[in-house]
Amino acid sequence: MFKKAVSIALTSLLIISAASVCSFSAVAEDTAELPSSIDLRNYNGKNYVTPVKLQDPFGTCWAFGAAAASESSYLFANDLGVNAGEANNNVNFSEKYMSWYVYHTITQDEVSKGRVRSSQVGEGLDVTEPEADYPNAVYSFGGSSNQCSNLFAAGFYPVDESVSVDGEYPYYYSGKERNRGINGVGYSEGDDWTLPCNAKYMNAPSNAVFRESRILPSPAFKSKSVTYEFCEEGLNAIKSEIAQGHSVSVAINMVGTNILKKTNWSQYCYSPYASNHQVTIVGYDDNYSKENFAITNGNGKIITKSIPPSDGAFIIKNSSGALTEEDKANATTDENGRTVYDNPNANPGGIDDSGYFYLSYYDQSIENPISFEFDKVSSLKYTTQNFDQYDMMLSALYANSDSNSETKTANVFDAEEDEYLYQISYYTNNPSATVNYEIYKDLANDNPESGILLESGTNTHKYKGSHKIDLSGEYFLKKGEKYSVVLTMKYNQDNQETYTSVFPFMFNLYNTKIKGVVNEGESYFYSEGSWNDIVNIKDDMIDRAYQYCISQKEYEPLMAMNFDGKDGFDIDNYPIKGISVPASIHTDLCNGKHSWDEGTVTLSP
Repeated sequence: MFKKAVSIALTSLLIISAASVCSFSAVAEDTAELPSSIDLRNYNGKNYVTPVKLQDPFGTCWAFGAAAASESSYLFANDLGVNAGEANNNVNFSEKYMSWYVYHTITQDEVSKGRVRSSQVGEGLDVTEPEADYPNAVYSFGGSSNQCSNLFAAGFYPVDESVSVDGEYPYYYSGKERNRGINGVGYSEGDDWTLPCNAKYMNAPSNAVFRESRILPSPAFKSKSVTYEFCEEGLNAIKSEIAQGHSVSVAINMVGTNILKKTNWSQYCYSPYASNHQVTIVGYDDNYSKENFAITNGNGKIITKSIPPSDGAFIIKNSSGALTEEDKANATTDENGRTVYDNPNANPGGIDDSGYFYLSYYDQSIENPISFEFDKVSSLKYTTQNFDQYDMMLSALYANSDSNSETKTANVFDAEEDEYLYQISYYTNNPSATVNYEIYKDLANDNPESGILLESGTNTHKYKGSHKIDLSGEYFLKKGEKYSVVLTMKYNQDNQETYTSVFPFMFNLYNTKIKGVVNEGESYFYSEGSWNDIVNIKDDMIDRAYQYCISQKEYEPLMAMNFDGKDGFDIDNYPIKGISVPASIHTDLCNGKHSWDEGTVTLSP
């Protein structure tokens, strides 16, 4: 049996492994225009926050945090707020969908044109062994909201629980049998929570078109020696995202510290504990008194260090359920005298049983803040998209390969059908990264920069994360035609311009097996004046990732779980994607400059 005790530890470890740090000079925020408080439940009279859910019986807080943050951002982007005080049920993203497909190897049945290539079959986390013992094992693995970001970036957007497949509702967070928990609260761990690993279920329709993730600096900066330092830029970054209608998923330490005061539902973790729970920030209040966090000892005296250095708190949406007036009115009592609620998300807790609490700005356990941005549906030119991509391992871990001399990375794709390339996407692993992109077609040999230059451009990204870029033109690619996306990425390190490349890595945990599928002719690295297929330097890249992990104090607990050592490590292709629209539905051939070639329209720079 896959023990639930494992899930608590693993949830914490995977969250902290993806923690971001404060870059003091790179991401300064202008806070002059920020109000002293914002609550997305009542933002200019509108509620952009969905009802509180209950994650029981699994360690899926990371998916609940990502779903809640995504829901608010999607609602705000699409003007789907309801009157403040009303429940906003305009969207209900499936945590079950995210949890399941992040943690399964790509199968042949999941191969689908424009999304998953047959060359990537076998990539991801092989959970055959734990699932043989316990089919619901993946829901106890824990994780990071950044893994959900990578699922979205791959074109597998958040799926609403109302989506049906063959008359069933498989994405509903309640297993398949809809059984209740043993105490009449929450859901049953013994229910069947599995989802099929095939394209029909994985390629579920979604209106939530993902644009970007932003991994923010944390207010709780921790040095390599794990000492705490308050990071004002982190605080301001989170407040700025809230002001833009983006809830922020964040990891904190909540289980076992006894820091959460249930008398007024406020938390201030005054030691740099590792995070073990994911929650969602939906607002903030600069004037929330620091005295509200005071804790008394057994003698009734206030513990001095339990009071933060200043006022201010985030408004936190948890995933431990809530009670509405309707829940209370419809409650019944079972034969053992226990209260049973009709709504499986009903559970007392939080301020006035709302499921919310206050978190001090100075809580020392805060890690890995991440927000999501979605396109406004009515502004989308195309709703059908093809994704050319090789990075399907869906890791939350990225390594840099830094250099003082010029380096570049590239992915080479062949069009799977006649299509028009109109977007690209990539991942940055440092704040304030500047990325120059070039797109070529009609490639020669193993040189991604050979052939015809279609377009080039430069973007600077304030935060690390996944970024989708609209191209200035729409470029026709004939089925089978090769093209490349070449990136030159730089950031400032110690007041020096540093060239960098980014690649995903991951390693085995317990009795799971990780596999990154990297084939010849897919990803290339440019260094010292020449291009190299990363197939030929993969072992060196794995060694670098492994050596980095064993040298970092925060990775020690994770490394202890990887019994295979370096043999348990693997890397994936560069996180560079081409996004196109099938030629059969391309509707605007007059956008940009044109040149004619063998009867087809080709857009030129």
